[in-house]
Amino acid sequence: MLKISFLLLFLSFSVSVMGQRWQYGVGGGMTLFKGDLLDWHLIPNGAQLAKISPALNFQLSYQEKNAFAYRINIGFTSLQGDATLRPLPMSGFSKETFSSSMVEFAALADYNFLDYQQNTKIVNWTPYLYGGISAVMVNTSGSANTIADSFTTLGLPFGIGVKYQINRHWGIQVQFGTTKVLNDLLDGTSSTGSLDKITIAQTDQYLQSSLTVSYSIISIFCPKE
Repeated sequence: MLKISFLLLFLSFSVSVMGQRWQYGVGGGMTLFKGDLLDWHLIPNGAQLAKISPALNFQLSYQEKNAFAYRINIGFTSLQGDATLRPLPMSGFSKETFSSSMVEFAALADYNFLDYQQNTKIVNWTPYLYGGISAVMVNTSGSANTIADSFTTLGLPFGIGVKYQINRHWGIQVQFGTTKVLNDLLDGTSSTGSLDKITIAQTDQYLQSSLTVSYSIISIFCPKE
Protein backbone atom coordinates (compact mmCIF):
# COMPACT_ATOMS: atom_id res chain seq x y z
CA MET A 1 0.00 0.00 0.00
CA LEU A 2 2.88 2.34 0.86
CA LYS A 3 4.55 1.62 -2.49
CA ILE A 4 1.31 2.41 -4.32
CA SER A 5 1.00 5.72 -2.44
CA PHE A 6 4.56 6.69 -3.38
CA LEU A 7 3.89 5.73 -7.01
CA LEU A 8 0.74 7.85 -7.15
CA LEU A 9 2.58 10.76 -5.53
CA PHE A 10 5.42 10.46 -8.09
CA LEU A 11 2.99 10.35 -11.03
CA SER A 12 1.11 13.35 -9.67
CA PHE A 13 4.38 15.32 -9.36
CA SER A 14 5.45 14.30 -12.88
CA VAL A 15 2.18 15.42 -14.45
CA SER A 16 2.39 18.70 -12.53
CA VAL A 17 5.92 19.39 -13.83
CA MET A 18 4.96 18.46 -17.38
CA GLY A 19 1.97 20.77 -17.14
CA GLN A 20 4.12 23.82 -16.53
CA ARG A 21 5.58 25.81 -19.39
CA TRP A 22 8.19 28.56 -19.15
CA GLN A 23 8.80 30.72 -22.20
CA TYR A 24 10.93 33.69 -22.96
CA GLY A 25 10.45 35.95 -25.94
CA VAL A 26 11.58 39.03 -27.78
CA GLY A 27 9.53 41.20 -30.10
CA GLY A 28 9.03 44.49 -31.82
CA GLY A 29 6.10 46.76 -32.41
CA MET A 30 4.73 50.29 -32.49
CA THR A 31 3.59 52.87 -29.93
CA LEU A 32 1.27 55.87 -30.40
CA PHE A 33 0.68 58.54 -27.74
CA LYS A 34 -2.77 59.93 -26.87
CA GLY A 35 -2.99 62.95 -24.59
CA ASP A 36 -2.80 66.73 -24.43
CA LEU A 37 -0.42 67.23 -27.37
CA LEU A 38 -1.80 64.48 -29.60
CA ASP A 39 -5.49 63.62 -29.37
CA TRP A 40 -8.31 62.32 -31.57
CA HIS A 41 -11.95 61.28 -31.23
CA LEU A 42 -12.30 57.64 -32.39
CA ILE A 43 -9.32 56.83 -34.61
CA PRO A 44 -6.16 58.81 -35.47
CA ASN A 45 -5.78 60.38 -38.93
CA GLY A 46 -2.82 59.93 -41.25
CA ALA A 47 -0.83 62.86 -39.86
CA GLN A 48 -1.28 61.58 -36.31
CA LEU A 49 -0.27 58.05 -37.33
CA ALA A 50 3.01 59.54 -38.55
CA LYS A 51 3.86 60.06 -34.85
CA ILE A 52 4.09 56.30 -34.29
CA SER A 53 7.34 55.20 -32.62
CA PRO A 54 9.08 51.80 -32.84
CA ALA A 55 9.13 49.62 -29.72
CA LEU A 56 11.19 46.68 -28.44
CA ASN A 57 10.04 44.24 -25.76
CA PHE A 58 11.41 41.28 -23.79
CA GLN A 59 9.19 38.92 -21.81
CA LEU A 60 9.22 35.89 -19.55
CA SER A 61 6.02 33.84 -19.44
CA TYR A 62 4.76 31.05 -17.19
CA GLN A 63 1.75 28.88 -17.96
CA GLU A 64 0.47 26.38 -15.43
CA LYS A 65 -3.04 25.90 -16.79
CA ASN A 66 -4.29 25.87 -20.37
CA ALA A 67 -6.52 28.89 -19.77
CA PHE A 68 -4.12 31.24 -17.95
CA ALA A 69 -0.58 32.51 -18.44
CA TYR A 70 1.44 35.06 -16.47
CA ARG A 71 4.06 37.36 -17.97
CA ILE A 72 6.76 39.81 -16.98
CA ASN A 73 7.34 42.26 -19.83
CA ILE A 74 9.98 44.98 -20.30
CA GLY A 75 9.35 47.44 -23.13
CA PHE A 76 11.50 50.22 -24.59
CA THR A 77 9.95 52.90 -26.79
CA SER A 78 9.39 56.63 -27.21
CA LEU A 79 6.37 58.94 -27.40
CA GLN A 80 5.81 61.77 -29.88
CA GLY A 81 3.14 64.43 -30.26
CA ASP A 82 2.16 67.63 -32.04
CA ALA A 83 -0.52 69.95 -30.66
CA THR A 84 -1.30 71.31 -34.16
CA LEU A 85 -2.68 67.87 -35.11
CA ARG A 86 -5.40 67.93 -32.45
CA PRO A 87 -9.01 68.15 -33.70
CA LEU A 88 -9.51 70.99 -31.18
CA PRO A 89 -6.40 73.22 -30.94
CA MET A 90 -4.99 74.03 -27.51
CA SER A 91 -2.88 77.07 -26.65
CA GLY A 92 -0.56 77.97 -23.78
CA PHE A 93 2.32 75.62 -24.63
CA SER A 94 5.83 77.02 -25.10
CA LYS A 95 6.35 74.29 -27.70
CA GLU A 96 3.79 72.48 -29.82
CA THR A 97 5.73 69.23 -30.25
CA PHE A 98 7.36 66.78 -27.87
CA SER A 99 9.35 63.56 -27.78
CA SER A 100 9.78 61.46 -24.63
CA SER A 101 11.72 58.22 -24.12
CA MET A 102 10.05 55.53 -22.02
CA VAL A 103 10.67 52.17 -20.34
CA GLU A 104 7.76 50.06 -19.07
CA PHE A 105 7.99 47.15 -16.60
CA ALA A 106 4.69 45.23 -16.69
CA ALA A 107 3.22 42.27 -14.80
CA LEU A 108 0.49 40.76 -17.01
CA ALA A 109 -2.05 37.92 -16.93
CA ASP A 110 -3.45 36.30 -20.08
CA TYR A 111 -6.82 34.56 -20.38
CA ASN A 112 -6.81 32.09 -23.29
CA PHE A 113 -10.20 31.53 -24.92
CA LEU A 114 -9.25 28.14 -26.40
CA ASP A 115 -7.64 25.06 -24.87
CA TYR A 116 -4.05 26.21 -25.37
CA GLN A 117 -1.60 23.34 -24.94
CA GLN A 118 1.60 22.13 -26.52
CA ASN A 119 0.48 19.20 -28.63
CA THR A 120 2.14 18.91 -32.03
CA LYS A 121 -0.75 16.77 -33.32
CA ILE A 122 -3.27 19.64 -33.13
CA VAL A 123 -3.40 23.17 -34.46
CA ASN A 124 -2.48 24.94 -31.26
CA TRP A 125 -3.54 28.57 -31.19
CA THR A 126 -5.84 30.83 -29.21
CA PRO A 127 -7.09 34.41 -28.99
CA TYR A 128 -6.62 35.93 -25.55
CA LEU A 129 -7.28 38.92 -23.34
CA TYR A 130 -4.56 40.42 -21.18
CA GLY A 131 -4.36 42.94 -18.37
CA GLY A 132 -2.14 43.93 -15.49
CA ILE A 133 -0.17 46.71 -13.88
CA SER A 134 3.05 48.43 -14.90
CA ALA A 135 5.72 50.87 -13.74
CA VAL A 136 6.32 53.48 -16.47
CA MET A 137 9.63 55.36 -16.45
CA VAL A 138 9.56 58.49 -18.64
CA ASN A 139 12.22 61.02 -19.66
CA THR A 140 10.55 64.22 -20.92
CA SER A 141 13.68 66.33 -21.45
CA GLY A 142 12.70 67.09 -25.06
CA SER A 143 9.06 67.89 -24.36
CA ALA A 144 6.94 71.02 -24.55
CA ASN A 145 6.60 72.98 -21.30
CA THR A 146 8.83 70.49 -19.52
CA ILE A 147 7.70 70.49 -15.90
CA ALA A 148 9.28 67.18 -14.90
CA ASP A 149 12.47 66.00 -16.63
CA SER A 150 12.00 62.37 -15.59
CA PHE A 151 9.64 60.44 -13.36
CA THR A 152 8.06 57.04 -12.72
CA THR A 153 4.32 56.47 -12.61
CA LEU A 154 1.83 53.59 -12.60
CA GLY A 155 0.06 52.25 -15.67
CA LEU A 156 -2.83 49.87 -16.39
CA PRO A 157 -2.07 47.86 -19.57
CA PHE A 158 -4.83 45.81 -21.23
CA GLY A 159 -5.74 44.51 -24.66
CA ILE A 160 -6.24 41.51 -26.95
CA GLY A 161 -3.98 39.15 -28.85
CA VAL A 162 -3.48 35.84 -30.64
CA LYS A 163 -0.94 33.09 -29.81
CA TYR A 164 0.22 30.33 -32.15
CA GLN A 165 2.56 27.50 -31.19
CA ILE A 166 4.59 26.60 -34.30
CA ASN A 167 6.24 23.52 -32.74
CA ARG A 168 7.38 22.26 -29.34
CA HIS A 169 9.86 25.07 -28.87
CA TRP A 170 8.86 28.07 -30.97
CA GLY A 171 5.75 30.21 -30.98
CA ILE A 172 4.55 33.63 -32.07
CA GLN A 173 2.31 36.12 -30.33
CA VAL A 174 0.55 39.16 -31.84
CA GLN A 175 -1.22 41.64 -29.59
CA PHE A 176 -2.78 45.09 -29.59
CA GLY A 177 -3.71 47.15 -26.57
CA THR A 178 -3.25 50.31 -24.59
CA THR A 179 -1.71 51.44 -21.33
CA LYS A 180 -3.70 53.98 -19.32
CA VAL A 181 -1.22 55.73 -17.06
CA LEU A 182 -2.21 57.29 -13.74
CA ASN A 183 -0.53 60.52 -14.75
CA ASP A 184 -0.98 63.58 -17.00
CA LEU A 185 2.70 64.35 -17.61
CA LEU A 186 3.80 61.92 -20.36
CA ASP A 187 4.13 64.79 -22.84
CA GLY A 188 5.86 67.03 -20.30
CA THR A 189 2.80 69.18 -19.68
CA SER A 190 -0.42 69.01 -17.69
CA SER A 191 -3.82 70.23 -18.84
CA THR A 192 -4.91 70.45 -15.19
CA GLY A 193 -1.79 72.29 -14.00
CA SER A 194 -1.11 69.50 -11.49
CA LEU A 195 2.44 68.16 -11.10
CA ASP A 196 1.31 65.03 -9.23
CA LYS A 197 3.11 61.89 -10.39
CA ILE A 198 0.02 59.80 -9.59
CA THR A 199 -3.42 61.12 -10.53
CA ILE A 200 -6.68 59.94 -12.10
CA ALA A 201 -7.68 63.31 -13.61
CA GLN A 202 -7.13 63.91 -17.36
CA THR A 203 -4.70 61.00 -17.62
CA ASP A 204 -2.56 60.17 -20.67
CA GLN A 205 -2.31 56.86 -22.48
CA TYR A 206 -0.50 55.16 -25.34
CA LEU A 207 -1.55 52.49 -27.83
CA GLN A 208 0.75 49.54 -28.43
CA SER A 209 1.03 46.71 -30.94
CA SER A 210 3.67 43.98 -31.00
CA LEU A 211 4.82 40.78 -32.66
CA THR A 212 6.76 38.53 -30.28
CA VAL A 213 8.69 35.32 -30.98
CA SER A 214 8.79 32.97 -27.97
CA TYR A 215 10.88 29.94 -27.04
CA SER A 216 9.65 27.27 -24.60
CA ILE A 217 12.08 26.33 -21.85
CA ILE A 218 9.88 23.40 -20.73
CA SER A 219 8.33 22.19 -23.94
CA ILE A 220 6.23 19.20 -22.82
CA PHE A 221 2.73 20.12 -21.78
CA CYS A 222 0.32 17.80 -20.03
CA PRO A 223 -2.46 16.23 -22.13
CA LYS A 224 -6.15 16.85 -21.54
CA GLU A 225 -7.76 14.68 -18.93
